[in-house]
Amino acid sequence: MNNLNISFLCVQPIHIDNELYMKMLKKNISYNQGLNISTHNSNWLNNFNQFNDVYKILEEVKLNEITIDYLKRDLNEEKNFPKNNEGLTLPLSSYLDIENTTYTLYFDIRFLYFVLVYDIHFNFPKDILNSFLDYNPIDDNLENKDFYNTIRNLVTKENNESILSSWSRYIQNDVLNKIKEHINTKFNIKTNNNELEIQNNTCNISCFIYDKNFESNELVNKFVELNVYAERVTKPYEVNSFNNDKIFYSFHGRFHTIYFTNEQDKFRFQPLQFHIQYMWFLLKKYNKLMNEINLDLMQEDSLKSLRVYSKIIHRVINKIELLSLHDNNFKYAIEIDYKLIYSKNESYWSLPELLSASKQYINFFKDHLDRLFLQKNDLFQKKQNYILLVISILQLIALISVWTDYLSLLNINNLNIDSRLLDFFDTSKNLLSFNLYLPEYIFGIISLILIYLFIKNND
Repeated sequence: MNNLNISFLCVQPIHIDNELYMKMLKKNISYNQGLNISTHNSNWLNNFNQFNDVYKILEEVKLNEITIDYLKRDLNEEKNFPKNNEGLTLPLSSYLDIENTTYTLYFDIRFLYFVLVYDIHFNFPKDILNSFLDYNPIDDNLENKDFYNTIRNLVTKENNESILSSWSRYIQNDVLNKIKEHINTKFNIKTNNNELEIQNNTCNISCFIYDKNFESNELVNKFVELNVYAERVTKPYEVNSFNNDKIFYSFHGRFHTIYFTNEQDKFRFQPLQFHIQYMWFLLKKYNKLMNEINLDLMQEDSLKSLRVYSKIIHRVINKIELLSLHDNNFKYAIEIDYKLIYSKNESYWSLPELLSASKQYINFFKDHLDRLFLQKNDLFQKKQNYILLVISILQLIALISVWTDYLSLLNINNLNIDSRLLDFFDTSKNLLSFNLYLPEYIFGIISLILIYLFIKNND
């Protein structure tokens, strides 16, 4: 019997609160541990890393083993999958490939980013599956009750009212606990429950279909139509990245369909799907982080805040430049597939424009921050100079006062006064009176000068 090997690659980012992420950015950590990582739980990633170093630095965080029996039970209890024309429901658990179904948590030490990846496998007889790919004859009003969304609903919640599968719920709880431990160990930072989250509607899914007997496009067309139907937002066009008699590559929004006849093509295309989603998630993260910093500085632009954010901004700039380099290295690694496939996909998602805009924005923000810092520092310096001037004047007055007090204690008859001074002041008593009140004269003049300078500096 002709079978279809179908796998769903589900890439799910872990949301880190911006305040926690900024704490992590401030830490200086070693990259050596990540650079030594070379083997992973995922076959497609190991295969890709054999030929390049683009994703070797991904560190696999060890998770507890959640039995696959939970997933089988969840599939047995799935009520949302539509029936075929004969009123039958596809028994997904019967065709689950237990041996190859995996889930893995990765940590990228370069970008301080965690991502959870599911790889769910099925083996379906082609003639049985064929009748379950139609949706129009069943009920056009069915919402998210198709093959693609049934799998997606297992691993991500569409909204707060959605019910997550028990298998995924156990995995996600373990993931969040392991991330807390990882951050505490590597960064010496203790995290709260509300600082880490697997957000609703964040899992992007790629469906890989291996069919060694690619006889016609009828089944391919059904998958593509189902893909379009499953999308939440359907655009007026679709991206068929590549199409010949051995490969059909259809790229969309939340779901993507890749149909192929060579089993090794799965290892060829999975890194493309992982990378584009990884770039999207990270760019979104950095844009949100910069917007929050910008809003904070609009409300509080003290010199202290500027000094704190200046260090963070420079580190984010470094991350974005590193992300750009990482993206270029990946494109070099996939060679001809960049022009044939990936360039169309990244253009569809506007990734080059997003990366360029992020770099421009962050450089502009850095310049703005530098100018603001210089302005604040200049004002601070003026205040310092003003304080130093006042201190110097007070010291001068103190010295004059000491001198006057000394003269006032002298006996007039014992003073040896220059005759020219006596001629000027007429008598020695007048000279001593002048010395006595000299500090008051100087203090009055200096006070007028300070008032003038204060008014001038505050114009």
